Amino acid sequence: MLRRLRSSRDDGTRTFAAPREGPFHVEDLVESERRAGVELALIVVVGVVVCVLAIVYRLPEWLLDRLDPGRDLDTNGLLALLVVAPLGAVVFATRRYRDAIRAQRELTRLSLHDPLTGLPNRRYLRAVLPGATRHARRLNTRVGVLFVDLDGFKAVNDTWGHEVGDRLMRAVADRLAEGAGPDRFVARFAGDEFVVLDPAPAAPEQSERLARELVDLLEIPFEFGEDRIRISASVGIAFADPNSDVDEVLRDADTAMYAAKGTPRRVTVFDPTLRSRLTPANAERRLEQALEAGEFRLFYQPLVALESGRMVGVEALLRWAHPERGLLHPPDFLPALEDTGLIVPVGRWVVEEAARRARHWAEIAEPGGHPLRVTLNVSPRQLAQSDFVDLLRDVLTRTGADPAQLYVELTETALIADVHTIWHAVEGARTLGVGMALDDFGTGFSSLTHLRDFEPSLVKLDRSFVARMGHSPADDTILRHVVALARGLGITTLAEGITDADQVRRLLDFGCQLGQGFYFADPQPAPVIDALLERQARVHQVPTAPDPATVVSAVRRDVPRR
Repeated sequence: MLRRLRSSRDDGTRTFAAPREGPFHVEDLVESERRAGVELALIVVVGVVVCVLAIVYRLPEWLLDRLDPGRDLDTNGLLALLVVAPLGAVVFATRRYRDAIRAQRELTRLSLHDPLTGLPNRRYLRAVLPGATRHARRLNTRVGVLFVDLDGFKAVNDTWGHEVGDRLMRAVADRLAEGAGPDRFVARFAGDEFVVLDPAPAAPEQSERLARELVDLLEIPFEFGEDRIRISASVGIAFADPNSDVDEVLRDADTAMYAAKGTPRRVTVFDPTLRSRLTPANAERRLEQALEAGEFRLFYQPLVALESGRMVGVEALLRWAHPERGLLHPPDFLPALEDTGLIVPVGRWVVEEAARRARHWAEIAEPGGHPLRVTLNVSPRQLAQSDFVDLLRDVLTRTGADPAQLYVELTETALIADVHTIWHAVEGARTLGVGMALDDFGTGFSSLTHLRDFEPSLVKLDRSFVARMGHSPADDTILRHVVALARGLGITTLAEGITDADQVRRLLDFGCQLGQGFYFADPQPAPVIDALLERQARVHQVPTAPDPATVVSAVRRDVPRR
């Protein structure tokens, strides 16, 4: 067992505790220490020899006889000089050796630790990993390599400044080291990325459990005076053995981390199929090409009035029509868009395309009916752009779209990055007549506070609430009261993830107005939405008080199943 395989902090007290044949010895890197030691040994040997010759063999008397045999001189002074001089040389060499060791250890410490957080750095990590895998093999297991990336950290730097960003980074390092425990190795890899080594997990599930614990730990708000900063993290896991290439294992864990960004749990174990996904190494240029070539598409999932079963809106969802891999969904490319900053120009295209479609659908809607509302998923990074409201104004002017048709859709977890900046962006959009929808309601922090502060026009209840309906009285009671609260505030409620008619009946009983999910329709290309609207325009009979048990969605009947 590793004797306390630790992510020793840069506190000047120790480097890395390991057995003799353990993962890494700092001394193996310190060539100058050995040179200083050899010099000291030579001086000591020469000094001892000179002292012995001087005392035992009367070296001073022999030297004086050779210099002036006729003179009768006192040899005591010369004897003292020949004894004291080597001792002085030994003392000088010892001090030089000690200073050399101290300086070299300081250089080694600096070269192996991150100066901001005090954690081991990438070099230290690469040195540790091979020995850790050899130790794990003796225990018939593999080393879990957890690649941790902070989501939304750049927004913290942009909003609060780099001084607060540095304080947050140190706090994250402390929290990771504490959460990982003393027997695991934590390193700052680069920027807002960390790596945790799980040295001897009993099973792969143990490393997955650790990753989920770290994700949950980092979701707890960080407090700096009056400021409360919330971030989130994504973790990719790869497993290493003695035959593993260090660079390849780290690359695999990094790839899994990018895949995790598109999942609800934000934890993904590496699978070879993930290698075909975008990574930072190839993402930026390929995504630029996709934007230039017009490979991005918008698909639209209907939003349905539960009482009538009629389509009253759509959610615009981004897809990539990859020429080789087919139609890609956001988990395959959205993290790379965020990391490269291309989410901003792609987001501009999304806003303009959705507004253009909204104008078209208003023209073909049924006479006297309400225009089809279109909800847009907008990245916090795009909202943080100083020209976001100007972008909306320009798009509305050029497309002629009714601003009342458009809704900026935000997830609760997106609000944790920069509440103040996002609030101002939302208020600016509201002055233009654009609505605000709060997505995944109930899954983030301070849900009720968001209802008060952001005053959304639409609240989308997270699919987890819908999935648990009927399984426990407590779940049903919570959902019923959340719907009642929203309606009491004049907010329209929409349930996500509806999969069957029984859920529709229950939601109607709770008072929920709108629904969305595969029970009604998958996300569809724009021409399918055109056809549905044209059909609704031809059919003017709308049920006024239907029996919930007999509600049949026109959307579900007419949309092609995929």
